[in-house]
Amino acid sequence: MTKPSTDYLNNKNRTFVIAEAGSNWRTKDLKSSIKRAKKMISIAAKSGADAIKFQTYSSDRVYVPKAGNSNYLTKSGINKSINQIFDEFSMPHHVLGILNKFCKKQKIRFMSTPFSVDDAKAVNKFVKIHKIASYEINHVPLLKFLASTKKPIIISTGAATYEKIDFAIKILKKHGTKQICILQCTAAYPAPMDSLNIASIPRLRDKFKIPVGFSDHSIEPIIAPLLAIGYGATIIEKHFTLNRKFSGPDHAFALEPSELEMLVNSIRKADAAKGTGKKSVEKIERELKKFATRSIQATMEIQVGDRLELDKNIELLRPGKRSRGEDAIKIDKINGKVSRRRIHRGDGIKSSYVSN
Repeated sequence: MTKPSTDYLNNKNRTFVIAEAGSNWRTKDLKSSIKRAKKMISIAAKSGADAIKFQTYSSDRVYVPKAGNSNYLTKSGINKSINQIFDEFSMPHHVLGILNKFCKKQKIRFMSTPFSVDDAKAVNKFVKIHKIASYEINHVPLLKFLASTKKPIIISTGAATYEKIDFAIKILKKHGTKQICILQCTAAYPAPMDSLNIASIPRLRDKFKIPVGFSDHSIEPIIAPLLAIGYGATIIEKHFTLNRKFSGPDHAFALEPSELEMLVNSIRKADAAKGTGKKSVEKIERELKKFATRSIQATMEIQVGDRLELDKNIELLRPGKRSRGEDAIKIDKINGKVSRRRIHRGDGIKSSYVSN
């Protein structure tokens, strides 16, 4: 298995897979929430994901008071104000150290997306890579602080224009970020397949000259991530849960444990299938190439002085395990020439066997 590169954002040989826990670790109380979070960490590590990511926020640092209900959550059966939801699913800062310690034990990278500068300061102590959520792409103080840490930064681009993406990248670079990756993302939960716009990945890469990954909010477990890798994505982020039937805003469109493992295994196979990008005869092809590629072969006993003529005493045939003649593309250099040696029926015709 290929080992992860230290350039997590742009390893073309091994996709960096982020198992997104989001708010799916939260239950009715903090103690049971931490227990669930640890179970999710263990499952993500077992699946082969490179990182598990949480979210660190509190309602008063994200929404104005009485912000109202989100239509998409109401349609999902969650009839609570967005302030109440953010309060219920928030992550107290002291939990970061607990989860990071358990991640180290499970040998998986810990990440958490901060939604404010205070959250970022708390998160920064425990992560080597920062993640910026789609709707924080214009949060200038947050961008400046994260850039000042000099750590690699991943930015989701859901609902963002080229102008907003360019703005964020320029802010980050100006304030010290050297490694940036943007994720093509559709900010809908779940995102319909025809809204994913995966074909934008190479255009984003060419336009901004930085690595591009894919944050997938579709229900389908494999198709979109593998297609994204085919388009050049170097990072795949996908939500997961212990059970889609759990109550909460992110469970319904998340992968269950068996699906997460299937996804990671499929990504590793896709990584292997990408190859070098240079067309060549693969080692595994060489034996059959020699056996089955057409070459110039004798179709009857040929004596010294016989003229070699296509469709008469020579033919373009697959040699199998007989001696192999010149490749069929050289027929015009052999046809019509005189044999300088005896050649048995079925044997190959070499250039050295004929007179000039």
